Amino acid sequence: MMRTQLTSEFKGGKENALTENEASESQEKELREAAKQFETIFIKSLLSQARKSKLSEGLFDTPSDDNFVDMLDQELAKSSSESVDIGIADVIVRQMSKFNGANKL
Repeated sequence: MMRTQLTSEFKGGKENALTENEASESQEKELREAAKQFETIFIKSLLSQARKSKLSEGLFDTPSDDNFVDMLDQELAKSSSESVDIGIADVIVRQMSKFNGANKL
């Protein structure tokens, strides 16, 4: 912090402005990553609820397969959120950017 203040005095504040821009980009990147993680959790929840409602009855009948099914749902959710854009992450980023002070997307 002290170095930025000293450098900005000598360069007329250009160093400080660059640092704020980099911080804003970093915050936006972190926000987007968190939004994608939320989207993955949401999809996993949908898959889990579909299994509980017996839409997948007969595929995994034994209780010992529960761990496998949970891991399968997690991987399906992760790959789905990366390959299929359902838009939840974009909406979260847009909404939270208003509160974060980040640039509009």
